[in-house]
Amino acid sequence: MERSLYRTLLNMLRISYTLPFVMASVTGAAFSLTVTDEWLLAVLIPLDVFFFALFANLSNDYYDHKSGTDATRFDFMTSERKDAIKELYDERVYWDGNIFDKGDVSERTGKVVLVVILAMALLTALPIIMHGGWLVIALGAIGLFLAYFYTAPPLNLGARGLGELDVGTSFFMMSFFTYFVIKPEWSWQMFLIGVTIGTSVMLMRFIDQMSGYEAHVKGGEKDWCVRLGLERAVSAVSIIMLVIHAMHLGLAYFHPVFLLLLLTVPMGRKIVRGLGDKNDDLRFIRPAPQIVKMVIFSELLIIISLTVQNALPWTVW
Repeated sequence: MERSLYRTLLNMLRISYTLPFVMASVTGAAFSLTVTDEWLLAVLIPLDVFFFALFANLSNDYYDHKSGTDATRFDFMTSERKDAIKELYDERVYWDGNIFDKGDVSERTGKVVLVVILAMALLTALPIIMHGGWLVIALGAIGLFLAYFYTAPPLNLGARGLGELDVGTSFFMMSFFTYFVIKPEWSWQMFLIGVTIGTSVMLMRFIDQMSGYEAHVKGGEKDWCVRLGLERAVSAVSIIMLVIHAMHLGLAYFHPVFLLLLLTVPMGRKIVRGLGDKNDDLRFIRPAPQIVKMVIFSELLIIISLTVQNALPWTVW
């Protein structure tokens, strides 16, 4: 019973999937601490992002259940393929179906949990609003809009080919504006960090869409994979990956410690090679956990680099 409850909570809250959200915000907090000592805000903003991430994940599951998108994913999967996929994922992150589709959680319970999570997010936001004023309110409203209408009708941005841009914009905002709210001064370094993270998570979402390609086509969705077709999508992944690594090099302009980000190059090459292996039956599924690891690792390297930069300030000029 306890094991079943634990599994249900994991599937409902998907806390492990909040890591990219929270760490994106932590990059902004870490950069802000290189120019100010607002430690309280540097802790509160990532915590608030954590609650918004929980809200985004659960609301997306709820509306994917209402639209039937998640249910059709398994119409195209054999039991052998399910077993192979399960081996690729850690038990804590393996997704074995929408909790609402499976009846693990009722729609009523899901709505209650969403209200509680949103209340926690708003409560945590109060001291942040007191510091940042209307800017924080505006950013919070935009963030909530992008999170909620990613799958919610009538917009359902993810089904209209705007989901990837929604995700990229959201993560840029979580990174850059965490800094800007704490220290409202423009920084090209932080801007590039935000764009790098936004593009990386956009790519993560793009690759994740590949595994549900047939279901998205059947549901009439128009995400980038459906619009491009899987083979052209593979080429697009290669181009976006090169752009990301180029931005990693660009960050070294501000401090050589950012060359640490080149440690992600082998991970990127592995993903691209895997997508191009037409002999692998799981070639559109295997890269999904790999790109999540790469994004989290790159965010961690950025945080480490900013910590070192703070301890050893230095620029190339």
